[in-house]
Amino acid sequence: MNVAVGCKVRFLNDVGGGEVIRIIDKRTALVKTFDGFEMPVLLSELVVVEPAADELLQKKTVQEKETADANRNKKPKSEVINLTDDTPEVADSSGDELSLDIAFVPSNISNLQQSTFDMYLVNDSTYRVFYVLSNVIDDNHTPISSGILQPDTKVLVKRLTPEDVSKLILMNLQAIYYKNIPYKPFQPEFYDIELDPIKLYKRGNFKRNDFFDIDAYIISIASTKREAFIRHLTDKAIVEAIKQKEKPVQVKEVKKPNPDTEEVDLHIHELIDNWKDLTPGEILKIQLARFETALEGGIKSTTTKRMVFIHGVGNGKLKYEITKLLSSKYPKLRYQDASFKEYGFGATMVFLK
Repeated sequence: MNVAVGCKVRFLNDVGGGEVIRIIDKRTALVKTFDGFEMPVLLSELVVVEPAADELLQKKTVQEKETADANRNKKPKSEVINLTDDTPEVADSSGDELSLDIAFVPSNISNLQQSTFDMYLVNDSTYRVFYVLSNVIDDNHTPISSGILQPDTKVLVKRLTPEDVSKLILMNLQAIYYKNIPYKPFQPEFYDIELDPIKLYKRGNFKRNDFFDIDAYIISIASTKREAFIRHLTDKAIVEAIKQKEKPVQVKEVKKPNPDTEEVDLHIHELIDNWKDLTPGEILKIQLARFETALEGGIKSTTTKRMVFIHGVGNGKLKYEITKLLSSKYPKLRYQDASFKEYGFGATMVFLK
C-alpha cells in the first residue's frame, strides 16, 4: 500500500509508529510519532496500518476547487477575505533562552564497540530552529538533515553505524532562530562539530540527561547561559584569571627570540584555570579573544616588531581561525610559521612593523 499524508504507519525495523505528515521526497517521509516527535523515515521502512481517510482527501479537493473558483470570480476591488476553517497556529512562548544540542544515544550502552548510535538534534529553548546539518570533507558540505525544529523538541537526524562514525570526523550545523511572535533576534549559527570517534566508545562520556531515558553523549551547540559567560569573559577577566593562576614555586626563565619580539602562549591551560568543563567552541572563543587583544596591544606598541603566537598543532582549528582572522581583519600584516627549530609546527609569527 502506498504511503501518503495522513496514513497511520508502523516502523518496519523499530518499535513504534505514527502518522505521516509530509512526503519529503521520493524516498523519505516525515512521521509524527505517537510520542509527539517529528522524524524523517525512509518509505521502505514504513508499514501502512491505516490508510488516509478518503473523505478527507475528497473534502480537500472540493475545498481547493471552490477556492480556485472563488478566486477566478472575485472582483478586483473586493475587500472580502475568505477565512479557512483551519485551527490557528499556537503562539510561541515568550523568553529569550537558547539551548541547542547534538545528542548520541547508543542502542547498546553495555557494549559500545558493537553499538549503533541515534544522532539527535535537541532544541531545548523557546525558539524555533531552521537547521541544516552537514558532513564536511575537504571544505565540501554534504547535507545529513534539514528542517524546522519546534521549541522543546528533538529530531532523529541519522542512525550511525560504526562505519558512519568513522566518516563523521567534522560536521557543520547552520541554524536560524525565530518565533511567530515578536522576539529578540540572535545571530545565525555556523558551528563546526569536531567529532572524535573514540569518545563514542568511552562509557564515561555518556551521562544522565533530561532528554532521553538512557545515558547519552551530548555536545552543546548553543546556550544563552554559556554565551553570557563568554561575553563577560573580557580580556581584563582573562588577564585577572592568569594573574590568579597558582603555579608551583619555580623560577622559570622567560625566553624571547629577541628583544623586539613578543611571545604569546594561547594554550587554554595557560589562560584560565577552570577550563575542563568548557566545550571546544568555548575554548576556541577564549583563545581567539586573547589572540586579538594581544595583537591589538602589539600593534599599538612602539617597540614590538614581531609577535609569536603559540597555538600548538592539535587538529589545526586554532591556527586556521588565526590565519583567517589575520587575512580578513588585518590584511596589511605579514605572517608566517614561526621557527621550526623552536616551535615545530605549533606557532605563527606576525610581523607588525
